[in-house]
Amino acid sequence: MRRSGGFAAIPLAGFLALAAGSFPAGNAAAANGGAAPDGAKPLGLEALFKRYLIDERSVGYIAMDAATGALLTARNADGAFTPASVVKALTAIMALDVLGPDHRAATRLYRTGAVKTGVLNGDLILVGGGDPELYTEDFIPMIRALKAGGITKVSGRFLYDDSLFPEVRQISAEHNDDVGYNGGVGALSLNFNRLRLSWTRSGRSLRVRIYSKTDRMAVPVDMVAGGVAPAGTRARHGVVRNRDGPNPRWLVVPTVKRSGAMWVPVKRPGLIAAHVFQQVAAKQGVALPDPQRGGRPADATAVSVHRSGPSIDAVRHFLKFSNNVATEIVGQATTRRLSGKPLPLAQSGAAMAAWYRRQLPSVDWTGLRIANHSGLTRETRISPLQIAAVLRWACDRKYAGRRLWDLLQPYWVGTGKARTAKKQRRTDSLSRQGSKRAADGRNSRSGLRAGRAAAMQIRGKTGTLNHARSLAGYMVTRSKREIVFAVLIDDDRARLAAVEAGQRYKRLSRARWAWRSRVVLNAIVRKIMLDF
Repeated sequence: MRRSGGFAAIPLAGFLALAAGSFPAGNAAAANGGAAPDGAKPLGLEALFKRYLIDERSVGYIAMDAATGALLTARNADGAFTPASVVKALTAIMALDVLGPDHRAATRLYRTGAVKTGVLNGDLILVGGGDPELYTEDFIPMIRALKAGGITKVSGRFLYDDSLFPEVRQISAEHNDDVGYNGGVGALSLNFNRLRLSWTRSGRSLRVRIYSKTDRMAVPVDMVAGGVAPAGTRARHGVVRNRDGPNPRWLVVPTVKRSGAMWVPVKRPGLIAAHVFQQVAAKQGVALPDPQRGGRPADATAVSVHRSGPSIDAVRHFLKFSNNVATEIVGQATTRRLSGKPLPLAQSGAAMAAWYRRQLPSVDWTGLRIANHSGLTRETRISPLQIAAVLRWACDRKYAGRRLWDLLQPYWVGTGKARTAKKQRRTDSLSRQGSKRAADGRNSRSGLRAGRAAAMQIRGKTGTLNHARSLAGYMVTRSKREIVFAVLIDDDRARLAAVEAGQRYKRLSRARWAWRSRVVLNAIVRKIMLDF
């Protein structure tokens, strides 16, 4: 980030002293009732918290000058909060430092035995290398290399090796295991470990299909069965998962009124990836037996390799789309490099926390716990101060010529009262138009206001879980001041009330916590932008 639009080189000494000594150990709220500490300007938003029914004890934030490390404002800054997907930014920084921005994961194909009249009298082995963005079409060159070697059939076994790190069936046990964002994770993962379930209604008949889909290819996945649920079955989205038997079955309720489709999670990533490889090979004229898990023999011969794009691209993508599976794969590949051995997901998260403690030993890491790399859990706990420490440390580090500012996504808030999403999009559009008018020398009042709003830049990572909302990153304020900030809202009281109230609570649209917390978070960010 250049000095004119980003962050200049920042000495760490002042900030690390602040981070280690500005707040007592434990919860800042207990020390000062949640008020801003000495030397920091309070934002004065308590009335807003009360108006939008957000427990003020659940709100924590910090903002500091990026160049000097001066504390500008803080509230509950060393409290332990659920950060949700903000953790992805920490995973990104660790991966870029440890693996490097140019790291490429390799998916390899090996064989054993001799080839005679088109038949491989041995085994074929597909080895996963922790590619977070492996797609179905990436298999085609590998299969063509197989055919170029004279192989059109395998008489032995078709093995898949995903032992680079442990396979898990779901990222978080706290969340519904049937939702597409809570899929399995493994070293051999395909298409973000999601399958497309579609159903077509024609009169009284209902046809159900399951396939592995990308923008360019759709391959049927026969080993995951689809069908119609028994009469009387109810399901929130019209689909239920039948767990009876060795393989799951996705069942569409017979009363569904129209055709539709949805993403469903893959629970055995390596097996499904190998199954799709088998189906694509058949289309290319290569007959393979059904896949089995197995290791690569020492005497196996390499057939082909697919290398992923550089890790900086994968990082940019999972920061933009907040993809949980891709983030977990990158995180596990990184901690495997650190530890030299495969780590279960929880241990991998702990290894990431330990890495940050080593990188920033002067920061008070009290209360830090990282349970996974994507933030899809309430078990992860971190303070606004700790997040700000990491972001300030990383803000001027270069990764293949780019800084973290370049990898994070823009975040827009209006400079007036809270707006609806439609009005906010119009405001953002006017802001961009205002910047153009200002550049062209047009001095209309609306153009100047819009240009000023456009000059206030935010790049950050958002996070959302049930009754937890967060945003952290970098900001250029109205006065052109460059700031590192973190805002976290983690409302346990509202979460428990929602559980007790059941579905009726969720139906109150304007009373929904998600809506109210977004208003409050945007108000905090807006106040920081305008006040400093």
